[in-house]
Amino acid sequence: MKFKRLMALILALALFASFAIGCSKPADDAGKANEEEKVAEETKDDETKEEPQEAEEAEEDDGPVQEGGTLTIGLFGEPQQYCPLVNYLSVIENNIAPNVFNGLVKLNLKKEIIPDLAESYEYKDDGKTIVFHLHDNVKWHDGVDFSAEDVKWSYDAYSNNKNYSDYLFNLDSVNVIDKNTVAFKLKQADAAFIANTADLMMYVLPKHIYGGNNIVNNPANKAPIGTGPFKFVEQKAGESVTLEKNPVYFGKGPYLDKLVFKIYDGLDPQFKALTNDEIDYGGVSYNDVDKLANNDKYKFVSYLVPKIEGIEFNVKSGKFADSKLREAVLYGLDRKAICDKVHKDRGSASDYFISPIYEWALNDDAKMPERDVEKAKKLIEEAGFTMNSDGYYFETSYLTNTKAEYDDLYKVLVEQFKEIGIKLNRDEVEYSDYISKIHDKKDFEITVINFYNGADISSISEVFQSYSSINFGAYSNEEMDKELNLGRIAYKIEDRAPHYKKVQEIARKDLPVIFLWNFGYKTPVKKYIKNMPFDKVKDEVTWGEYTLTWIDKSKK
Repeated sequence: MKFKRLMALILALALFASFAIGCSKPADDAGKANEEEKVAEETKDDETKEEPQEAEEAEEDDGPVQEGGTLTIGLFGEPQQYCPLVNYLSVIENNIAPNVFNGLVKLNLKKEIIPDLAESYEYKDDGKTIVFHLHDNVKWHDGVDFSAEDVKWSYDAYSNNKNYSDYLFNLDSVNVIDKNTVAFKLKQADAAFIANTADLMMYVLPKHIYGGNNIVNNPANKAPIGTGPFKFVEQKAGESVTLEKNPVYFGKGPYLDKLVFKIYDGLDPQFKALTNDEIDYGGVSYNDVDKLANNDKYKFVSYLVPKIEGIEFNVKSGKFADSKLREAVLYGLDRKAICDKVHKDRGSASDYFISPIYEWALNDDAKMPERDVEKAKKLIEEAGFTMNSDGYYFETSYLTNTKAEYDDLYKVLVEQFKEIGIKLNRDEVEYSDYISKIHDKKDFEITVINFYNGADISSISEVFQSYSSINFGAYSNEEMDKELNLGRIAYKIEDRAPHYKKVQEIARKDLPVIFLWNFGYKTPVKKYIKNMPFDKVKDEVTWGEYTLTWIDKSKK
């Protein structure tokens, strides 16, 4: 189905949501083999409520905004081109693009839809029409007036583009009402449409630049023209990309005069440049973050992204087709200990069957329980197993692939499974064989998945919907399917929440997966840099957007 292909793309783009310039501990999942994830930034959240927090340390009052100055940022690789109609923008280009371009709307760190070119929008026709009301007096960087015609042209172009046509399957037409109003007609109501198109980086492009047939070879692909807070100045091959302040930007800010992205071949030279004060902000690998812990030049900012790691069961064949054994594993796992030992101070232990970022949908009545080893053993015995002389009821295999780096997780799981009387072996195979086993043959008992539960909460259907793309365990429940469909059609939060709370209730009862860890990142920032997009203004900007960032010159 096209919807499933859309979600597969969103899974592939999970990196953009969780990326910030640094590098995270790699964790390949079966739903996507994205090697670029190895350059995702490290941060963390340790709140017991499991929602994005401010900084670990007490924040001082930054005082009034200071305008001016240049922020120099390390870039992991060189941008190739900046037009999404030519090809998907990579992680590298998307360090720059949010500062040059705007979408109709954008997503903040908590995956809330916030205004961009559209200052507001409304649903009509029972959710089948979305009317966007655009900001007035917006100009392209070359001085030409922006209008609804640019929006229509852009989305018509995306719909006819081989990279996006399958992912806009539900878009029937885009109609200009007047120069500041545009209506999107959908084939069916879809509450996730707006968030997903924002997450797919469908920036609005200038019709007067791209309106002819010269898209692939257009000079603007290398020197982009947008409506964003910063204007493209130049790109020096192998060296840097420079942006300058857009003096007629329609929104709040920008405060900086310039953004300079310096290009590095790898994280080691970028880290060296950061510590030598050659750049203001840059990539820091998982291990290098801790090297800065006692350096008083830095503060550490922590937050969650809507990505979850967990165990997935084969619920149709093998030992874990018995729900008692899935329940036993649930009670046998100490999720906090797993986080502490494997992920240290990044992220938080999972308590829910969705990302805790969607606070409005959390169901406290369907939370996962605390560890209870004796209850776990009792459930195993009720399933008909007797402990042998070695202290095990039975043994099982944990299927993984040679591309994944799950050694630390496996060691902790072995210990915790042993305590409830299950001997856990590791069945490690080549990636192609792994996909064949989990996807085609269903030849496994348990595996580990990393799942991107964004840009909209409805993406949770990829785990729980019958025959969805990463429902490897062949889980199927008609009531679950119904609630997932109703949750996607409803477009008001108050109408959506009951369906997703029911989804969690069903998931707690059926246990096709047990989530272990909410992905979190920990980012070192020099103390003179204020309002980074993942810090105090994270509700107001999208990731990678430096519109509200400023430099405290007195502390530099």
